[in-house]
Amino acid sequence: MGIADRITLTLYTFFMAILSVVVILFSLGVFPHETVHEFIQTIEGNWIFAVGGVLVLLVSLRLLISGLGISASSSLLLSESEKGKVHVGKTALENYIAVLSQEIYGIHNVKVIVKFVEKGIDVRINTSIEPGINIPATSKEIEANVKESIKKVAGIDVCNVELFYKQIKSKEA
Repeated sequence: MGIADRITLTLYTFFMAILSVVVILFSLGVFPHETVHEFIQTIEGNWIFAVGGVLVLLVSLRLLISGLGISASSSLLLSESEKGKVHVGKTALENYIAVLSQEIYGIHNVKVIVKFVEKGIDVRINTSIEPGINIPATSKEIEANVKESIKKVAGIDVCNVELFYKQIKSKEA
């Protein structure tokens, strides 16, 4: 789920919470029935409420699709023949790249995000590195190791490797 979907979900949840409180207060008799009936009568023929309803419906559908993961592929087709298809999962690639990265001396707490692109995959590696380790040299080593291993194991081209060092600190036991 991307940042735009998270913001939309937050706003939508806030809106639904307010609507729920209003319904609860109405059911408890805090709002007089006459006020609610007057409000409902203003809805008929008012295009602003129709637009609001359509927006809520569209946001609901978008969040449903995003939540189900329909909008993004979770596997990549490696090969296809008359006997079947071979897919590799996004999570499998992320876990494998995390293991590859942690094999490099001084690297720990690795989290990997793989994005499928037209000609292969893009990889973002979030990690911590120990003090005293040469970051440019280690970055080149990780990049080369990931590109070579993924090409050799899965036959996938790694188009881009982005490294983000979130901490420079010793590995905790």
